[in-house]
Amino acid sequence: MAYCDFTDAELLIKIKENNHEAFKEIYKRYWKVCYLQLFRKSGSKELAEELTQRVFVSLWERRAVVQITHLSSYLLSAVRYSFINHLKTLLQFDHYIDYQQQRIDIGCNNLEEQLAARDLSISIEKGIEMLPRKTREVFVLSRMEYRSVKEISQVLKISEKAVEYHITQSLKAMRIALKDYMIVVVMLLAIGY
Repeated sequence: MAYCDFTDAELLIKIKENNHEAFKEIYKRYWKVCYLQLFRKSGSKELAEELTQRVFVSLWERRAVVQITHLSSYLLSAVRYSFINHLKTLLQFDHYIDYQQQRIDIGCNNLEEQLAARDLSISIEKGIEMLPRKTREVFVLSRMEYRSVKEISQVLKISEKAVEYHITQSLKAMRIALKDYMIVVVMLLAIGY
């Protein structure tokens, strides 16, 4: 029986058994739907391709632990979260300034939005710099590089509980550092950033 004849549920069982051919079939079935959703949201072919790849890489990496009842729903949710995480990264780090510059180039921003974005970026940088060294390392690995708790634990050679502690501490500190900008962040997200 060819993998194209398998149901999604059967393919999911197979990928839990590390079956690469089953994974390739899932990719063939769903990559275009995922890509088109991301392209509609981002308007960028390159970004849509990159985020689509991340969705499928994540599925493969988490195949042994993830519980999926409806593959198409799972993938579309993963697409949505992938794009949201991308936006958060733009808001949290210097990439946001580059993004704003692109928007300025096509005339989509007013001066107030430009200044708010620059001030937010500076505040984020200062907030990250104020974190203790280990907490800062965990924060960057978690929020900028999208690494799992387990991966961070292995990279930094600390326990998973310690990683969770540092993530919690960093998020508390960043919330305090950015409390004046939370309204700006919400407004930027609401208008389509």
